[in-house]
Amino acid sequence: MTNAAPKTDYKGELVKLDAVEQALAGLREKYGTVPDMQTKEGYDLCKKGIKELTTYRTSTDKLRKEITKPHRDFIDRVNQYGKDLIEKLEAIEKPLKDAKQHEDERAEREKQQRIAKLRERIQVEILSYKDTAVGLDSNALAELHDEAVNINTDGYFDVTKEAEDAKAEVLQHIIEMHGRTLEKERLAAEQAEVEAERRRLREENEKREADQKELEELRRFKAEQEAKRNPAPQPQPKPEPEPAPLPAAAEHKPLNASRLSAAADSYSKSPAPASKPETVTISRSEYDQLLAAQAKLRALEAMGVVNWSGYEQAMQQLAA
Repeated sequence: MTNAAPKTDYKGELVKLDAVEQALAGLREKYGTVPDMQTKEGYDLCKKGIKELTTYRTSTDKLRKEITKPHRDFIDRVNQYGKDLIEKLEAIEKPLKDAKQHEDERAEREKQQRIAKLRERIQVEILSYKDTAVGLDSNALAELHDEAVNINTDGYFDVTKEAEDAKAEVLQHIIEMHGRTLEKERLAAEQAEVEAERRRLREENEKREADQKELEELRRFKAEQEAKRNPAPQPQPKPEPEPAPLPAAAEHKPLNASRLSAAADSYSKSPAPASKPETVTISRSEYDQLLAAQAKLRALEAMGVVNWSGYEQAMQQLAA
């Protein structure tokens, strides 16, 4: 099979078509305007034009095919020859493409593995700052923010953009946490001040109550001591009623003085009974409180409490 192009005189072939082109002007003048089909003349002219134009059209198409046939045969030969060459080239190319695809896939797998490791580094070296920030106070968060600012993203290669985005995310997260923590600390400080003031007022109130209770204990103790030193006067016994007059027989009966003398002797020989101290019954806790108050009072007196300011007013309140 030869691959040479057919030798054809294209000018001679085109001359045949030029005749058709030259006839176009006359045909356009004769049939370019559609006649009135309602008249016989117009109808016949239309019919004649269709016949003549059809003849020109079919002959022109036949001429086109005759002129292009050698070229179409050549094109078919070229297509077949080219297809055969392409198949032979593909037989050489395919192993190379397969090898390249295999290598590209291997390189892509390694790249994805490398990217996965780099993303793990992002989690550990950058995003872990978010976990570290949990539970820190405002000062520690400020220090953590300064540390996060210095994160170096140069060594992340394929995922450098992801590392930079993660760094920005961490910084924004720490800034927001720092603001919330500052507000919590401010509220906690205010609450602590309120609690401290409540505790101070409560302690002052308890101290006043304790002082008042101690003062009352001192008053009661002093009153009891005064009562012991100055007991209330005992009521005088009522005078014995005059004995009824003896009957006449008794008036003249002689008195047996021996029994009276014996009783008098016995009374004079027996010792005089000792006076029994007055007692008061109180609970053990009250007794302990009185002893403690007495010891405290003695200690204060030993340190010269009588010379202290307010002592006289306290004694006046105690005596009231």
